[in-house]
Amino acid sequence: MDAPHSMEIPSARPLPARLAEAVGALEATSKLAVVCVFFGWFCMNTLVVSLGSLQHGVRFFDMSALIADPTRLFFDGDTPVHRFLFGLSCLASLAVTVLPHLVKSRHAWLAYLAPLLLIVGTMLTLYWRTSGQLFAPPDDPKSMTAGIINFANDLVHRGADIVSRHVSVGAGTYLALIGAVVLFVQGVRRYRDSQGSG
Repeated sequence: MDAPHSMEIPSARPLPARLAEAVGALEATSKLAVVCVFFGWFCMNTLVVSLGSLQHGVRFFDMSALIADPTRLFFDGDTPVHRFLFGLSCLASLAVTVLPHLVKSRHAWLAYLAPLLLIVGTMLTLYWRTSGQLFAPPDDPKSMTAGIINFANDLVHRGADIVSRHVSVGAGTYLALIGAVVLFVQGVRRYRDSQGSG
């Protein structure tokens, strides 16, 4: 009679080991692009405000606070919750670039598009937020209150035109945008290649 064999169920590798392998599987171009986006978002200025000899920079992970209150472009306020939550969103959009190396799916390559989509979505939202009416008009357009609100909105927009001359795009924007575009191109190319081989 044969000795009983022990049944060994192969255990899945731990998640940290799989993540390390997925990061290692990223091609050098994608790794460099992710590093560029990270430095552009967290270490360099996205927008720079120059008022005389004073300069104030805003980094990309501060953009959610700027969207919530555009005056923060000029006055640095304490917004730890905005920074933390939007910073997590930024990190998540970079982290999903390892998804194609964890999940064997053709659609996983679309995760490479996340950083560029976050940049474009954030900038469009900021533009919409700063170009719209700052004060909502009342229900009665002929009332005295409506006249005051319309005057205030007109004044703010004229001031915004003057202020926009003092706001410039920072180096972080260019670095992050280049990295995000490289990731976008890599993701679309790999998606198409996997479609052809599938």
